Order: sequence, then C-alpha cells, then structure tokens
Amino acid sequence: MARNTPPLHRGTKTLGGDSDTPTRANKPWWRGPMVAGGLFVVLLVLAVAVNLTRQGDNATDSGGSSGHEPRQSAAPGGSGGGAGGNAQLSTRKVVDGVPVGYPHSQAGAVEAAVNYQIARSSAKYFTDTPTRHRIITAMATSSARSKLTDSDDAGMRQVLSSLGINDSNTDSLVARAAAMGTKTVSYTDQVATVDVWMTGLIGTTGDNSPLPVSASWTTYTLTLQWEGDWKLASVTSVNGPTPVSTGSDPSPVHDFRTADQEFDAPPYIG
Repeated sequence: MARNTPPLHRGTKTLGGDSDTPTRANKPWWRGPMVAGGLFVVLLVLAVAVNLTRQGDNATDSGGSSGHEPRQSAAPGGSGGGAGGNAQLSTRKVVDGVPVGYPHSQAGAVEAAVNYQIARSSAKYFTDTPTRHRIITAMATSSARSKLTDSDDAGMRQVLSSLGINDSNTDSLVARAAAMGTKTVSYTDQVATVDVWMTGLIGTTGDNSPLPVSASWTTYTLTLQWEGDWKLASVTSVNGPTPVSTGSDPSPVHDFRTADQEFDAPPYIG
C-alpha cells in the first residue's frame, strides 16, 4: 500500500535551493514595434509551445500504447540524442535519448520529472514525429502513451504551421528549455506530482520569421506513476513566474543561429 513520506523537500541539489521571494510584476517579453497581426501570431505560437499538454490532462484515463518499442543505448551517459544535453549518467540507461531507470524514491521522481520535460522541449521533439513517438514511449506510462502522443502531435503541428516550418527548413527552429527549480507537490511510493519551473526559447532563425527566437517562462506539473520506474502519466502547465526584462536589446538572428549550432543543449540532471 502506498504510504505518505515525511515532510516534502523542495527542489534538488542539482538545481539549487528555492526562494520565497515574491514575484515581481511581469513585463512583456517582446520589444519594439510589431507588424499588423504579428502580435497574434507570436502569442499563439508561445501559448501552444509552452502549454502543449493542457488538453492532455488526466492522460492516465486513456489505454493502449503507441506501438513503438523503446530502444536502449549500449551504455548509459553520453549524448542525449537530440532530446537533451550531454550530461554523464552514472547509473541510468538511455532509451531513445531519454534517461530512464530512476530510484524508487521522491528524489528519483523529481529527477524523472525534470528530465522528461527537458526531453519534450527539444527542437527535434517538435519537428521529428518518429523521434517524438519514441521519446513518449520511453518515458510515458503504458496507459498514457496514446493520449500524450495525440495531444503532443496536434500541438506540434500547430506550432510548426504557425512558424512556417516544413520539411525543408526544420533546422531553422530553435527550441530549448532548462529547469530553474522544482517543487514536490505530493508523493507516495506509487504516484508523485512534481512542479518544474522552466525557462525556454522558441522561434526560428529565418530572416522573415513570424517569431524571432523568444523567451518563455513556464511551470509544468508532471504526474508520474511507478511502473518499475517513474513514468509520465500527465502534464499540465501555467505561464510564469516570469522575471522582468534586463533592458538589453535582443540579439540579432545570426547570433542565435550560431549559438544553436555551437552550444550543446541543456543537460539532463542525475
């Protein structure tokens, strides 16, 4: 029988401590004049990109599987296969670019929540349908796979269409995210709910892009179930907390294109 644990800790040592400092008033992330209709496109893309699975709430109600068998890497650690960074994993194995094999503990659930959301935030997750399906199969519960696959497929199609991304220009998409902190909402030895506060980038490096690379701040709530490992059952999200702007001018498109090529993706934790 599931049992409640002692008082819940917040965050992980990897992500640092938490703060009770009140959030300051938000300031719009966009700067400068917007062309007619441009603001609507920008807000639509950001809303879909950071809230892909609002319609996927209660995903545990859906049965079935996506039909893909996860592929295990020959050795743990190394590259995240386009879904995450290049952090070395000490005890876990990597299945289709996603770390799996977490301790049956609260700390293990927190690590799984962070890594699963990082995996869902990469450009390849947005643009490559087979890769996305394999990642979902590797990290989701058997009952949630079908619904999570359907909701994320629909969300990604909407984002890519709004950005004008097609098979010929997928390399122009910049999509990354990194965790700022975590909070364990509830935990038993069978079900865990974890909030992950993340910052992200979404946009394209094309010269006539409807959305230049822009920042987002989102808190994701991930519910995980124990199925011999912590597996993703559902995801919901809300915007923020969002910090004020630094006041510096945005970097030119070329800088983002170069940085996206030269910098590794944010690493998994663990």
